[in-house]
Amino acid sequence: MTGNLKLGEILLNEGKISKEQLESALLEQAKTGRKLGEILIERGLITPTELSKLLERQSSIPSISLEEIQPDPNISSVLPELFVRVNKVLPLRRINDALEVAVVPPINPEVLENVKLLTGLKVKPYIISDSEFDRALNKIYSIETKVDKVISTIGRKREEAQIRVISEVPTGAEPTTVNLANSIISDAIGRNASDIHIDPQQNIAKVRYRIDGIMYDILSIPKEIAESIVSLIKVNSGMDIAERRRPQDGHFSAKHEDEFYDFRVSSMGTSFGEKLNIRILSKQKLLMPLERLGMLKEQFDVFLNLIKRPYGIILVTGPTGSGKTTTLYSAISTLNTGEKEIITLEDPVEYNISGIVQIQINEEAGITFASGLRSILRLDPDIVMVGEIRDLETAKIAVEASLTGHLVFASIHTNDAASTPIRLLNLGVEPYLLASSLAGVIAQRLVRVICPNCKREYTADQSEKEVFLHELKVDVDKLFTGEGCPICGETGYKGRTGIFEIMEVNESIRELIEKSAPYNKIKEEAIRSNMISMRQAGLIKARAGITTLKEVERVAGL
Repeated sequence: MTGNLKLGEILLNEGKISKEQLESALLEQAKTGRKLGEILIERGLITPTELSKLLERQSSIPSISLEEIQPDPNISSVLPELFVRVNKVLPLRRINDALEVAVVPPINPEVLENVKLLTGLKVKPYIISDSEFDRALNKIYSIETKVDKVISTIGRKREEAQIRVISEVPTGAEPTTVNLANSIISDAIGRNASDIHIDPQQNIAKVRYRIDGIMYDILSIPKEIAESIVSLIKVNSGMDIAERRRPQDGHFSAKHEDEFYDFRVSSMGTSFGEKLNIRILSKQKLLMPLERLGMLKEQFDVFLNLIKRPYGIILVTGPTGSGKTTTLYSAISTLNTGEKEIITLEDPVEYNISGIVQIQINEEAGITFASGLRSILRLDPDIVMVGEIRDLETAKIAVEASLTGHLVFASIHTNDAASTPIRLLNLGVEPYLLASSLAGVIAQRLVRVICPNCKREYTADQSEKEVFLHELKVDVDKLFTGEGCPICGETGYKGRTGIFEIMEVNESIRELIEKSAPYNKIKEEAIRSNMISMRQAGLIKARAGITTLKEVERVAGL
């Protein structure tokens, strides 16, 4: 009998996971509030199908796949969309006087009773996974359907609308436009998008999402509706809606389905109108445990040693969207034990961390990275985090801070670990000062993870074998790929993980920096000192079935 056992206990008893894996997942659950099953699936420890079957045995309610029972789109109106979304209960079909519904555990008897009261029908529940629920929701209450409704309603008499994500309405904005803006943002969050792009064309505007680093066309909308949405979002972001040509930046925060999000908004005029980009930042996902960042065991040990140093500069580098902020937040959160004073300087502050003093850049008030960092050092910090080193003045102050007994974390834009000291030297930092202060560099990228639900093994071809033989000196016969399934949107990938290279500055590398040695010399010495390159780290993950060789080559080059 498993009815009285918790999910983690069932998995432990059946040998699906180890005690250490369960404890680690429960720790993440306590920090983030996410469901245990969702965390275990993300870590590749169980599949969505396995989870559904376990939950069926736990609750004695049968589990189904929505491939077996296709929801009847005509029955969706029996329950309000907001009720369906909040309570995770989806109407499937009506058979005589009974309504079949799909529910996401844990099952709440009150919700099923409310369904009965709302519909006047008997209720027959089935269990489905979170991912299947989200997929079905996006299909039944599709963004395309909402666009059609808005297009047909624009120009009619205004009607009251409940505003959830977007809260302010500029003069002249139709409530239906407000609903559409909310729907686009909610849909993007549901698809785990990191960015929403509204791109004006000659007669239409395209709405595109960036999901797991890849751009997807989602829908096309009439230009006048797109302009209304852009104005609405700009008002909520504190931007000037009268100015449509020069670049602007803004932001707003909102709660969506019990999770807090920050939205960073950028706009710029183009030949066809104003383009808008919305960066979606999940506050919960920014606070990821160090062990979940994706470092290999050898890299993780080096990283821990680096962040436990009493002073020095630790730099995190990579392009926009490579996870630098998450790595920095995870590092300072680990060090946030109450024994040291930690102060950050950010643009913007992306998540408020209890016990840490966080300062927002405000150039209009004279608070730049350079001036802010100089002022911070008078506040007696032990650890300082600088959002980004952009110029010589900030770099010099960071170096001075590390040489006077502070541990300094910062991000910088370079291609890899070995090119980072070269970048700082080119900015004008004195070689001897940089050599004395730089403790280590973490370069990173994000690769897509193979979907656990449709993952399959295949025989590696000769060219693939040669890659692993040449770069890892190992023979590989089998590799993994995702075939594509409804859960991953037929892409074969679900989620992302980091690939890293960590260069610890030892005496040999320090001497090279002091001599202003070229990039290739520093890179050679780092590899000779057992640094695992970013590409090698990616290949190790491809060999282990976490990602694919194709994905490593897309992100880390040939």
